[in-house]
Amino acid sequence: MSNIVDDYLTAPPIEKLKVLEIEIPCGTECIKYSHFKDLLNVETFRQQLEVIDSLKSLIEDKIDVLIRELESRMPIKVNTYELAYSFYRIVEIGGDYTIGSDTLRYEDKVVFKGRFEELMTVYKTIEEIKKEEQLVNLCHEIRYLSESMWVHLDKNIRRALNESKGRS
Repeated sequence: MSNIVDDYLTAPPIEKLKVLEIEIPCGTECIKYSHFKDLLNVETFRQQLEVIDSLKSLIEDKIDVLIRELESRMPIKVNTYELAYSFYRIVEIGGDYTIGSDTLRYEDKVVFKGRFEELMTVYKTIEEIKKEEQLVNLCHEIRYLSESMWVHLDKNIRRALNESKGRS
């Protein structure tokens, strides 16, 4: 058991949140299907993973809200998931869209494909949305909660595993 604890502490497994592709520590389901599954027998570890599971669920709810809010503001149908991904990244990291003759892109994501006039309408709408405090704050909350998961892992999960290692 000591080796598996050391492996986990050295390189905790990660998963990505839907749509936004934010890396987070693995929760219970992810651990259950990994070579770390025996750690679930450590009660304090399992209890701490429940916090990760709860935070993940809360973040996923906020991602759903972000998607709905962005979609409701678009005058033209866009690739909603790519829009949410790009909007979040631009708010939290920076960058901008690439405007082509018929596509609006962010990194490798195509947010919109269509006539140039429609593309510019979508782009201008996004620029207006970026000024909406409610949606910007929602992105900040998602980032804060995902960062909290790593803090929880570093403080509480590491402690729980180190204590269990000391007892074995």
